[in-house]
Amino acid sequence: MRLYLLPLGYCRVDKGRVLTPGVGEGEPIDTPVWAALLDTPVGWVLIDTGMHPVHIEDPDATFRGTPNEELIRPVMTEDDTVVHRLEEVGVAPDDIRFVINTHLHFDHCGGNAWFPDATFLVQRAEYEAAGAFPEEYNPRDYAPTGVSYWFLEGPHAVCPGVELIPTPGHTLGHQSLLVRFDGRTVILPADAIVLREILEGVHGVWRDPEAGEESVRLLVRLAEEEDAELLISHDPEVWASWPHAPEAYA
Repeated sequence: MRLYLLPLGYCRVDKGRVLTPGVGEGEPIDTPVWAALLDTPVGWVLIDTGMHPVHIEDPDATFRGTPNEELIRPVMTEDDTVVHRLEEVGVAPDDIRFVINTHLHFDHCGGNAWFPDATFLVQRAEYEAAGAFPEEYNPRDYAPTGVSYWFLEGPHAVCPGVELIPTPGHTLGHQSLLVRFDGRTVILPADAIVLREILEGVHGVWRDPEAGEESVRLLVRLAEEEDAELLISHDPEVWASWPHAPEAYA
């Protein structure tokens, strides 16, 4: 198997208001938005799809008129679309067999519409949360015409070596991934662990704080047991240290 990390723009956010409540309020931070691409025995698997391309010309398209308008500023260019990044690896949208949405926030599923031929794997609880909390989710992103979801209700093995792990807290149906390569294991926690500070006891932005803390403990324990790398999702310094597509990460 091979793993590619696809850069899909970033969001300039108020760290303490958006990521770590009470720690770093007023501090601007540029959080990377990215997807991951896996070449697996069952075909190409895409993990998340980044932001909707509407943000290229209109960065305020998602948060205009909301309390987050001054707190989250998407930055995206034509090069930052998931389709463009896939092209750099030599992969077309119709080559993708599965799309895994770790959750359905705007920066993780905004490119879903490009993959009508893929099967989307999402936790049922997450899709139900998207309908229950319209202030938090945009159907433009998670429910475009043509997208077909396979609703999961717990852990799921996509293929040998690729496992989905429910990690609720940030959202009610959040899920993370464990990927085993020959001699190397990585965990993609997505927004269960947004910054390194979360591993040091700082609280994240969690709809369910108790579940969020338990999910962090689960992922840390799993990383120790598997001797796995944790690919922390929105930490700019960590992101800058990784090889990005078209170079393979693993």
